[in-house]
Amino acid sequence: MSRPKNIEPRDQQLNLCLTATELASIKQRAAALGMRPAHWGRARLLGDDGKAPAMPSQKAAGVSNPQLLAYHQLARIGNNLNQLMRHLHQTGEPAPADLAPLLRDIRQILAGRAG
Repeated sequence: MSRPKNIEPRDQQLNLCLTATELASIKQRAAALGMRPAHWGRARLLGDDGKAPAMPSQKAAGVSNPQLLAYHQLARIGNNLNQLMRHLHQTGEPAPADLAPLLRDIRQILAGRAG
C-alpha cells in the first residue's frame, strides 16, 4: 500500500541562517520529542491551527506530551523496520536472528497501549 498523496504538497522552502549553537539547540529540542528538526521547526512556526504558537519552556515541551513522544518514536521504529524488510526482500537475505524477539517486544508494547 502506498502512502496517500498530499492534497497540498510542501514544495516551498524557507531558509534560515543559524549559528552553530542555535542549530544544535534546535536539533536537541527536536530529538527530545522524537522529531526531525525541519518537522519540529514547522510545528513551532505554524502550530496546530496554522498560527504562530506560544513558546512553551524547553523543559515543558519534552515532558508535557509523552504520548506525542511515544508516537514519534514508534513511527521511527516502524520506518526503520520497513526499510529493513524492503532491503531483505530485495536482496533475499534472511532476517537477522534478533528480529523476532524485537518484533515480539514491539507487539507487546503496542498491545499494552491499545488496552
